[in-house]
Amino acid sequence: MTGFLDHLTSGAHSGPAILVALFLVPFLHEDIAIVGAALLIAQQRLSLDAAFPSLFLGMVTRDLGIYGLGAGARHNELARRWLIRPRVQLLRDWLHGNMFWVVFAGRIIPGLMYPAYIASGWFALPFRRFALLTIGLSLLYLPIVFGLAYGLGSVAIDQVGSWAWLIILVPVVFIAALRIRVLIRRARLRRASGQA
Repeated sequence: MTGFLDHLTSGAHSGPAILVALFLVPFLHEDIAIVGAALLIAQQRLSLDAAFPSLFLGMVTRDLGIYGLGAGARHNELARRWLIRPRVQLLRDWLHGNMFWVVFAGRIIPGLMYPAYIASGWFALPFRRFALLTIGLSLLYLPIVFGLAYGLGSVAIDQVGSWAWLIILVPVVFIAALRIRVLIRRARLRRASGQA
């Protein structure tokens, strides 16, 4: 990994490549992007002024894109016929009344972001309000998680050296594994309820 970081951050064109990567990685997993940026900054391979806008724009663009997926699916006749039932309408009413908590929970609870944000688009929750909430929560979430990762990364780099990424990577992999486990469990429940 250290060799990969050295290769990625060396050369005249490495800065733009890293910034593009920091914009795109939140589409896969934002915590990995934040931790990676924190380690690069702790190792003085990247500036905070360059990393934050890329991470923030990647997070917000991803959130709005997920909302857009739900909004697009709403216009699919087959999806509406199969998914819209009276109980689903109750969910719509609940989502409209609890929009802040839906966006907030999607941001912090592993595995909930995609279903919560797709549901927001599907049920036509006000886009402007959704966008403002996701921007505001990203402005809070990014510095908090970044600060924790940077603090741990700096201490780890001082104590362990260039292998510090491994110490930081373990909790991130654990969080990612929890998210994957939640998604697998939901898929199994859907399959089981579909067979019943």
